[in-house]
Amino acid sequence: MNYSLVNKKVLLVAPQFFGYEQEIRGEIERRGAQVDFLLDRPFTSPFLKAVTRWRRQWVMGAAERYYAEHTDLAADYDYVFVVNGQTLSASVLQGWRQAFKRARFFLYMWDSFGNRQDVVDNLRYFDHAFTFDRGDAERHAIHFRPLFFSSGFESGADAPVQWDISFVGTAHTDRYAVASKVAAQLGSQVRSYWYLFLQAKWVYWLYRAINPGFRRARLSDFRFDPLTKADVQRVFFGSAAVLDIEHPRQTGLTMRTLETLGARKKLVTTNASVKSYDFFSPNNICVIDRAHPVVPVDFLQTPYIDVDPVIYQRYRLAGWMDEILEKELA
Repeated sequence: MNYSLVNKKVLLVAPQFFGYEQEIRGEIERRGAQVDFLLDRPFTSPFLKAVTRWRRQWVMGAAERYYAEHTDLAADYDYVFVVNGQTLSASVLQGWRQAFKRARFFLYMWDSFGNRQDVVDNLRYFDHAFTFDRGDAERHAIHFRPLFFSSGFESGADAPVQWDISFVGTAHTDRYAVASKVAAQLGSQVRSYWYLFLQAKWVYWLYRAINPGFRRARLSDFRFDPLTKADVQRVFFGSAAVLDIEHPRQTGLTMRTLETLGARKKLVTTNASVKSYDFFSPNNICVIDRAHPVVPVDFLQTPYIDVDPVIYQRYRLAGWMDEILEKELA
C-alpha cells in the first residue's frame, strides 16, 4: 500500500524508547511529510520516569508546561500522531483539538491500559485509536494492531551464531526470576547471553526490599548501562534463539517478539497469546510456563523456518504505518 503523506504536516508525540521514536519519525518523513516531534514523557532521569509510571499526577504540571512551551499552536497540522500519551492531559488535548481544527488525531498504545489507565479517559479526543493488546482493543472498542520491527533487525540475519539463547531487557517484575529459572534448566551445556538491565543501583536495592523474586539476586547479576539498539541487534544476530518475558499484566506481544521475527530467530516466550498470531509456528516459537519454564534443547538446535513474505511485510515498520493510515486514507 505505502500510503503517501506528501505535503502533509504531522505532529508526532512519542516516548524515547531505544530510538523507535526516531524510526517512526523517519518512516513518516520517508512518505513525504514534515514532522514536528514532542516527547511523550519529557523526563530523562530514572526517578522521574518511575514517578511518571506510578504517580502520574505528580508530574502532570511539569508536563503541561513542557507542551505549552514547545507546541506551535499556530501550526496547520494535517495529523497529530500520539504514541502512548501518558503525560498528555485532557486540557492539553482539548487545546490541541481547538487549535488544530482540521487535523486528524491518531493514538497508538504500545503499553497495556492496565499500566496506563489514565489514558483511557483521553480516547474521546482521538479520531482513530489503536493498541498492541488484543484484550484492550476488545474492551475499549478500538483497533487492534500488533507492534513492528525496524529494518535494522533484518540486516544481520546470516551472522554466525555465538549463543544458543540470549536475553536482553529491563529486569522488572518477575523477569529476573524467570530468566534465572531458564538458565538453571538449560544448564552450562547451552551457550547463553544474559543482559538484565536496571536503571540504577538504588533500583536493585529497592527491588531486593519489595520484590520477592529478587531475594536471592546479586548485584553482579545486573547491568546498569543500557545497550544501544545496535548492540541489541548484534546480540540478536549472534543468537539462535531469543528469550522474551512479557509483563505479567500484559497480553499484547512485546517489541522483542517482533524484533525476533524480523531477525529470523527462534523465540522462547512466556506469552501464550503468541499462538493466535499469523506468524506462529511451533518450529520457531517455544511457549514456556513462567513458573516452571522448560526449553527443549532440540528446539535450540533445529533451524529456523522462514514465514510467508506477505506476513513478514505486515510486521515491518512500513506495514505497521500502512495499516494505521489505512483507517483514514483508504
